[in-house]
Amino acid sequence: MADDKRLREIVRVLSNYGFRFVYHHKVQNRTDAVEIDAVNLRKAFEKLGPSFIKIGQILSTRLDILPQAFVDELTLLQDRAPEFPFSEVERIFLEDTGLSLGEVFLHLDEKPLASASMAQVHKGTLRTGEVVILKVQRPVIDELLIRDLDILIRLSDLIPKGIVDVIDPKEAFQQVKDATMIELDFRNEAKLLVEFQEKNKSVACVAVPKVYEGLTRRRVLVEEYIEGTKITNKDELELLGYDMEDISQKLILSYLKQIFKDGYFHGDPHPGNMIIKDGKIYFIDFGIMGKLSETLRLELNRLIEALALQDLDMMVKSALKIATPSTPMDKRKLYRDLEYIFDVYLTSDMQNVRISEALIDFIKMFKRHSMVIPSELTILAKALSILEGVYLDLAPDLNLIRTAKEYLAENINVYTLLERFEKEKVLGKGYTVLKDVSEMPENISTLLKQIINGRLRLNIDTDDLDEKWADVKKMSNRVVMAIIIVGLLLSSSFMSSTEGGQLLGQTGFVVSGLFGIWLLYSIFRSGNL
Repeated sequence: MADDKRLREIVRVLSNYGFRFVYHHKVQNRTDAVEIDAVNLRKAFEKLGPSFIKIGQILSTRLDILPQAFVDELTLLQDRAPEFPFSEVERIFLEDTGLSLGEVFLHLDEKPLASASMAQVHKGTLRTGEVVILKVQRPVIDELLIRDLDILIRLSDLIPKGIVDVIDPKEAFQQVKDATMIELDFRNEAKLLVEFQEKNKSVACVAVPKVYEGLTRRRVLVEEYIEGTKITNKDELELLGYDMEDISQKLILSYLKQIFKDGYFHGDPHPGNMIIKDGKIYFIDFGIMGKLSETLRLELNRLIEALALQDLDMMVKSALKIATPSTPMDKRKLYRDLEYIFDVYLTSDMQNVRISEALIDFIKMFKRHSMVIPSELTILAKALSILEGVYLDLAPDLNLIRTAKEYLAENINVYTLLERFEKEKVLGKGYTVLKDVSEMPENISTLLKQIINGRLRLNIDTDDLDEKWADVKKMSNRVVMAIIIVGLLLSSSFMSSTEGGQLLGQTGFVVSGLFGIWLLYSIFRSGNL
């Protein structure tokens, strides 16, 4: 009965505020109304209380579910909620730990440091003398969140197909529910913190609070209190002798490691979750973490590699490994879209390229082609967007690429790619040639299959035919030269590796060499090299 009452309340509020988006966006195609509708949806979530504020915050990390304007607006949801009585803190702590507050704490402030949609935080001192924070889950928030998400899952069956461009709405809300179930158990947050600490123990500039696992339960989390300076409080940091560019560089490098090496990154790096103390960046609040699969991590590296090498084929291959087409796809259109992104970023000053914008462009492109993307990619794009705002505020003139190289030198995949932006073009081309030669058997096999299956298309342009024929002759000469070089190398190898085949190898080597000299002389005379 209570659920039915809440269902009617949700439908009424969303109808008053948010459901007009469906009509404007899909029926009238009114892009001018999107910003107004986004604001109204945020207001609706605020009116529906703490559980919807939390749901809205989770949705603000999902670019694959909502348009950009809605994601940006939901980011503005203020995670503030009325304080709940200290007596509830005492009750929940006793129920979960079996201990009274007095048995554990010498002192605990009754006035909370913060009161958010999911939990309330109090500062205290343990009987051992250590200063800590006690995070206690808001009473019945778990029941309210799950109830409201179940209602949204039910309502999603009524949403017409096509309203959400890529992901099925019901599946989307189920994913949000699964993520919420994990976040509602504070023991999971403690495990995430410990895992993050372990992966970053060799990074001198990164630290996390100590977690007291013996006092941590499903609704209770006890952590070391970090008394430092907020990362964006530049005036205070400068008074303490910190250099803003140095902090920004360390922040970027630590995050690059999290993404490209660990595949495990802080999912909500806003200023309130980063504190400077004793020359270290303390990451706090591990409620949202991003975890990349090994495949996704490697393909993100390959996407950057494709940009660096100007290799559109590699970019398409990586795109198809990252995202899954939900409908039959026109690869030619995909190539055109990727080529556009390719050109935009290659013609840009790489110093000014924002990684988050590049990822968002890829996500939008995936959506246009009805390709389903991993939710981790959208969390990463959102996290990078937040992070860029932080470091650009600290050091607006920071050269991101130069700073990144200092870390990426340790990572051959990404470092080499960034270096290629500055290498002579011929070096990049040389790498491409070697890569093409290694892939030749696979490409020949693909070509033969296309011929057999009748899928091969030839587009012949007769303009400037003489010039194009000259190019073909040059290309064929280069192919022949490549075959000769390969023959020489194989002969040399054969000579050195088999005693009985030395005479045959030497003969082949000499004949190939003489033929190569003759062919080079002929090509140079004709000017077709």
